[in-house]
Amino acid sequence: MKSYYVKKIIPKLFLILLIGGVAFSSGGCKSKKKLAQEAAAKEYAEKVAKAKAELQAILDDNGTMPLAEMERRLNDIKSQNLNDPEVDGLIMKVEAKIALEKEQLEKLKAQEMARKKAEEERTRYDYINDYFSQIARAGDVASANAKISEAMKLYANKDVPVLIIISQADGVVDYDKPTTIENYLNFVKDQKSYKNKIHNVKFDEYGQITELELIK
Repeated sequence: MKSYYVKKIIPKLFLILLIGGVAFSSGGCKSKKKLAQEAAAKEYAEKVAKAKAELQAILDDNGTMPLAEMERRLNDIKSQNLNDPEVDGLIMKVEAKIALEKEQLEKLKAQEMARKKAEEERTRYDYINDYFSQIARAGDVASANAKISEAMKLYANKDVPVLIIISQADGVVDYDKPTTIENYLNFVKDQKSYKNKIHNVKFDEYGQITELELIK
């Protein structure tokens, strides 16, 4: 009798243990999967929070962060493809800010180039201005005439036109009555004054002046 019961009980116990083991194993797999999902969700939330903080820092910056650094951070965040609505909204704002700063930077560069060009032109024509100033400051007529003779060597001939700008507005330029370089040099000698500024100079293939444009 004892042997019969042992034979009956052992298979049942084995079946119970087997089912329990499968259930435990299945429960363990589900638990690991849930933990992995929770870890991934936590990591994503941290990335989103970090991205929001960095994007907001760029927006709040008042000129201390270099433009290249802004673009580097922005591109790094965009490469993560977070697909978060708030992050996407901040990205658009940062892109707009960077575009505006680039536009302002280009304007500043253009202004600086124009300033340098004007400075170079001014320096380039110093030798022409020097003659005008020396003629105006000459102590007597003979000295002034001598300087005029020297200055005339810079020009193609004595009838080189001298155009004097009296006003500029909306792309329209108004000139004073045209004169020649000979007459203008003598005018400077008689007035003992030279207050105009050189605006533009034209040269021939020999480097001699063929037209002189001044600003009154």
